[in-house]
Amino acid sequence: MQSRIEKNNLKSIVYPSDGNYFGKWSEGEKIAQSGKGATWSDKNEDVNGGSCYNCHQLDKKEIAYGNIGPSLYNYGKLRGNSEAVVKYTWGKLYNAKAFNACSAMPRFGHFKLLTENQIRDLMALLFDPQSPVNQ
Repeated sequence: MQSRIEKNNLKSIVYPSDGNYFGKWSEGEKIAQSGKGATWSDKNEDVNGGSCYNCHQLDKKEIAYGNIGPSLYNYGKLRGNSEAVVKYTWGKLYNAKAFNACSAMPRFGHFKLLTENQIRDLMALLFDPQSPVNQ
């Protein structure tokens, strides 16, 4: 049973304005590997990154990655790209607390840490068969 907190956060998810969930995986890889943004030493004009590598393995070639979150290696290959999986993944990136009220994952869309296009690029990184995540 979903908690009231999760239900309220689920209502806050904004899905892509044009129905397109995917951008360029090569740009998503840059975002996932960038730790810039939202810290006291970053300039306001700096483009935020996702810092995904801090918590997740993304690529089998990575030798240093965090393990707070699950490995995302082979994400699309293992999960497929059904509408339910795609919408869940978008939602998790947009507002992780919609699926786990105690999640340590940043709410990238909810707090506008990443733009809609940046989230699209991360989605492509996770699902595109050509991305290093799925190789």
